[in-house]
Amino acid sequence: MLQLTEHSQSQPVCLTIAQQLKLQQWFRADIEPAENGLVRVTPGSRVGGADLDGLKVSVGPKTPVYRLLTMISEIADPYDWLDVDAAIRSKHDISDALAALFIQACHRTFEQGMHRSYRRERQRLGFVRGKLLIPQTIRQLTPVPVTVETDVFDDDTPENQILAAVLRKLRTDPHLSDATRQQAHHIFRNVRHVASLRDPLRTANNIAWTRHNQWYRQAVSLATMILSFGRVDHELGAETVPGFFIDMPKLIEHWVRVTLRRAWGLNQHEMRNSWNGYLWLDETRRVQLQPDLAVQRAGIWTFVGDVKYKVLPQHSMRNTGADRNDIYQTLAYLTATGMQEGVLMYAGIGATDETITIKRLGARIHIISLDLSNRDAKNKLIQKTQRLQSLKTSRSRSRSDFHVHT
Repeated sequence: MLQLTEHSQSQPVCLTIAQQLKLQQWFRADIEPAENGLVRVTPGSRVGGADLDGLKVSVGPKTPVYRLLTMISEIADPYDWLDVDAAIRSKHDISDALAALFIQACHRTFEQGMHRSYRRERQRLGFVRGKLLIPQTIRQLTPVPVTVETDVFDDDTPENQILAAVLRKLRTDPHLSDATRQQAHHIFRNVRHVASLRDPLRTANNIAWTRHNQWYRQAVSLATMILSFGRVDHELGAETVPGFFIDMPKLIEHWVRVTLRRAWGLNQHEMRNSWNGYLWLDETRRVQLQPDLAVQRAGIWTFVGDVKYKVLPQHSMRNTGADRNDIYQTLAYLTATGMQEGVLMYAGIGATDETITIKRLGARIHIISLDLSNRDAKNKLIQKTQRLQSLKTSRSRSRSDFHVHT
């Protein structure tokens, strides 16, 4: 068992070339040679566990497991029904803790009743019920059974099929503890009869939430995250791997969006998860921009910003610790949206907040640092951004002249 920590260098270890390549690809790890043919491994910003040709690898987050699990539960559970303390009790591995949280969500969901709905099913019966399918029936050699389509009302619904897909995975996952696998097996009995899905992640992303299935939303949201954590993206495309991965930058960005969206009473059209195809820097639409945070109401941009999952660097740009390229990127968002104020958020260790004023443009970039290990991180995030959400602008801009206020 090789235990690593996000962004921390390991002691010298013996790894095959294939294992080193998978660490680089799956965990974005840096490999440095050490003495006697050994290597030192520094994982990137992915945490989780995997099986590397017989070697079990676990990468823990630099953020406490409790805080990471709390952020995941806040994304999936707007009503704070999930008990994070119970999920991580006696659990130090993030994958085991998240699996326990999901099992708890399934238990609470099924306690409120199984979701049932109508679905269209094709059957071969000895009598006619529903719609008789003439072409299929006349091709038969015998008059019965006949082929019909009928509406069936039962619990074999997409919501239950998604939960079943994740529970099937958890109950046989060798990276989980015996107790967690046993709990998954027990709760799986509620949905073991439903049909299997070819692509449960795609089905989960396409579910429409109404009053008829709303109580399933927390469990399905957690299921969606767990299914996505089993895939990694690289230059060859998305790949399903034998393991469990959390891409920390993407997770933190999503948590910030969900938190602000709920705090400001926005819908997913006003504050989208992705602004792909909505914002360009130039008139000819050759330079596309995709801010992590943006709000657009009635065609007017009212908030824009970017989230960086990293600690403020020690190098300074004049008096600020913000990275020069991050500032330029945020300035591009202001230019494209016509905003005069924007946010550059560093989610990591807490530091002093600052504001950069661009005199010639009358623009300001607010640099916010958020300590994710703080139990009050959610409220701190809302407090630091609340005043900026309502600011609107109409000015166009040209070149910048930086001036720093601390």
